[in-house]
Amino acid sequence: MEDTLDQVRQKCALQLDMYQKCIENYPHTWDKSCMQQKKALTKCSEDNVGILKYVKERCTLQINAYDRCLSANAEDPEQCMQVLKELYFCTEATSIAYRDEQKEKAEAKKPPVEKITDTKEETK
Repeated sequence: MEDTLDQVRQKCALQLDMYQKCIENYPHTWDKSCMQQKKALTKCSEDNVGILKYVKERCTLQINAYDRCLSANAEDPEQCMQVLKELYFCTEATSIAYRDEQKEKAEAKKPPVEKITDTKEETK
């Protein structure tokens, strides 16, 4: 997942920076005050980091549960640790599946390797 975060940092640096600054500026109301920045970061990430869309489609239940937990516990997000762990496990398993799928697609696109044989005949 670290490589995914690196891709987000690289491709959506502005949106990530804006969201982080908003959270810092509104520590008690960030979940409501920073919706615009969150949406911009989400859109940029989904448009530019393929694995995120894949994970979002396959871990919808865990993502929604975590979002609900954060909304309900904005003042004490540590209450959401178990829900976060469930989301983490889903994303890790899905990331592995995504990479495997990408490898299979890459292999399917490669031209078949022809076996080279020596056709010279020995002469006596």
